[in-house]
Amino acid sequence: MNTFHDFKANQFHWHSGSEHTVDDVRYDFEMHTVHFPGQPTNNYIAAALGIIFDTKKWDKDRVTPTQIYAIDEFFDSIFENMDLETMTLRPYTVKYGDLLYLLDTDKRWVYTGSVTTPPCLTKVYWNVLRTI
Repeated sequence: MNTFHDFKANQFHWHSGSEHTVDDVRYDFEMHTVHFPGQPTNNYIAAALGIIFDTKKWDKDRVTPTQIYAIDEFFDSIFENMDLETMTLRPYTVKYGDLLYLLDTDKRWVYTGSVTTPPCLTKVYWNVLRTI
């Protein structure tokens, strides 16, 4: 399989109600960043990074004030660029790198799965962060 740096981020999106559960608990929402390989290897069609968020059940002992600030800045950068009349986003730059840089990507679950929307194609290399 390609190493992570061989995958290019294509898009991110959210699922209201996390798609992954931890100890049978579903959280407020989950963000997926979808990455496509430069050259397909071993039939992998994508790699995905899942970040689970919750407003009440988050890991208060593992999320630092600096991380909270980066999370707030990330979402503020999205909402500041929303056209409230049409409920669409204007072209914008989000502070995704600042958010990702502060996350503990060493603590994650990794598995081969599928895309979570139809047609649910398989061979997606999933990385789901353990910190809520």
